[in-house]
Amino acid sequence: MGRNMNATDLRSFFFLTLRAPRQAGEQFLAMQLPARAMWIALSLVSVLTSLGFSGLMYLGQGADDQFAQMFGQSSVYSAPLVFAAMQWVRAILSVFMFYWVGRMMGGQGALEDVLRVATLLQAVTFVLMSGLLLAGFVLPFVMSLLILVTFFWWIRAMALLLDLVHGFDSVFKAAGALLLSMLGVTIGVSLFFGAIANLFPGVS
Repeated sequence: MGRNMNATDLRSFFFLTLRAPRQAGEQFLAMQLPARAMWIALSLVSVLTSLGFSGLMYLGQGADDQFAQMFGQSSVYSAPLVFAAMQWVRAILSVFMFYWVGRMMGGQGALEDVLRVATLLQAVTFVLMSGLLLAGFVLPFVMSLLILVTFFWWIRAMALLLDLVHGFDSVFKAAGALLLSMLGVTIGVSLFFGAIANLFPGVS
């Protein structure tokens, strides 16, 4: 697969990523897209994905299930722009955490390759969220469940891609690296926005 893909190629690659993330990751890494373009793409898509997620939550706000109630208490409702900023910081920090934790656990992946697979998965997630947003106009009461399914798919796909990039001897090791990275990202984002809140008390 080359860099110049038409609509049919992109559609096939999207479904390949859904079915076989590792195989799609191998093809994407082989393209060797420049890191600068990947940082820009990751930043843009992460913000768009978070805004799409906010839209899904508004569509599903009439649902009475526990997931809808849980999401309803988050900043998705009260401050979608702040939520988008948080997701941007989370996306950037995630790349470094996936790299650092992976290397500490014996992985051999390069930062640029971690960036590439993270950007790939973020882009696919954005397309999924866009599709769910459209479906939400028809089935608003199942949005919370569909988002949960998408989240578990993301966990599996990211673990497989980290296993690919770092060359672990087990996908379970990659899953452990993913969980530790997510914990580190959560702590890092909390500290970052806590510092911002202390510097600017009027910002919420």
